[in-house]
Amino acid sequence: MTEIPISLSEVTTSWLEQQFYDAGHDIAGIVGLEHTPMDGFTGAMGEVGIFTIEWKDGSDSKLPKSFVAKCPLDDDIARLYNEVMQYYVRESGFYSDLVDQVDMRIPKCWLNRFDHQTGRAFLLLEYLGHAEKGDILKGCEIEVMEKLVIDVANMHGKFWMDQRLREIPWLIDWTTENLKLGIDITRHSWKTLASQEPDRYPKDLFAVLESTWVNNTVEWLGHYARRDWTLTHMDYELDNVLIDDKGPIVIDWQSPMISHPGVDLAWLLAASHTDKTLAVEGDLLKLYRETLSSSGGPNWSAHELEEALAWGILYPVSCQAVPYLQDLSAYGEGAERMHQRFEKFLQGSIDAAVRWNLVDHLQPLI
Repeated sequence: MTEIPISLSEVTTSWLEQQFYDAGHDIAGIVGLEHTPMDGFTGAMGEVGIFTIEWKDGSDSKLPKSFVAKCPLDDDIARLYNEVMQYYVRESGFYSDLVDQVDMRIPKCWLNRFDHQTGRAFLLLEYLGHAEKGDILKGCEIEVMEKLVIDVANMHGKFWMDQRLREIPWLIDWTTENLKLGIDITRHSWKTLASQEPDRYPKDLFAVLESTWVNNTVEWLGHYARRDWTLTHMDYELDNVLIDDKGPIVIDWQSPMISHPGVDLAWLLAASHTDKTLAVEGDLLKLYRETLSSSGGPNWSAHELEEALAWGILYPVSCQAVPYLQDLSAYGEGAERMHQRFEKFLQGSIDAAVRWNLVDHLQPLI
């Protein structure tokens, strides 16, 4: 087994050929390989690019010519953060162990390599260049939002309290010790935002968040872990969706975990809302409840779902000060969009916490 390259630019034709051979794909060889960044994008934790391959005559004619390539960023901070959060462990594990069981449209994985000793990883995924990128700043049509709600409810119901998930070693839950490593930065960002924007949160919400997740994080991680659970995506919002004429395609499976399902639905509706979706949110919530029940989950009432949403938004609404306050200079021309994105994450979470009566639902435990 040859060593995984440390960056996408280090991938050679011969190394890539060997990976296709080892994965059992019918190729005669690779004549040429071109690597271009995806819209010049480099994430905070990893590289994403487009690989265009010229196949040698005799290769399987069904092999595509373009792929999405992903690997961790060659940077000390990124390596540390990936080690803590296990993003590439989880994404590689998802494509190895769970992708075929999740009833969503998900890009096909052609190559999946991860080295536990070095933390190096390489994924080659289906390139869907025809699809439009989802955008939380623009929102989406009601039909797309309905399908996203149906898909996540189906996944939640299918894996509801499924003990087989507990046997997957990479699939973390809220008891994972690594999650505690984010406590200090969350508290620091919370204090900074409170001093810079003292009126950002309604006073009653601010008090509840400060006395629960922010200053009693370990206790509330325990509350999270004790709630009914299922398989969750954990970053289920429009920026992680592609859309074509057949509907949404869900990408970025770096954060799946065992969690209560409110986190997925709450994040989708808080981060990706528009005036149109807010106007029909009651219908979307009813659709979620019906689909969750019919796919193997509980038959929740409207009140029970609102409680799940309140709990689901607790984590993001308490932690959004961290990305909101981060230095965006590394994003260059993309910095302005990133700022707008983090602003919507923050304010959308606050508005949703108010809308779903977080204070009332959590007050009995304080």
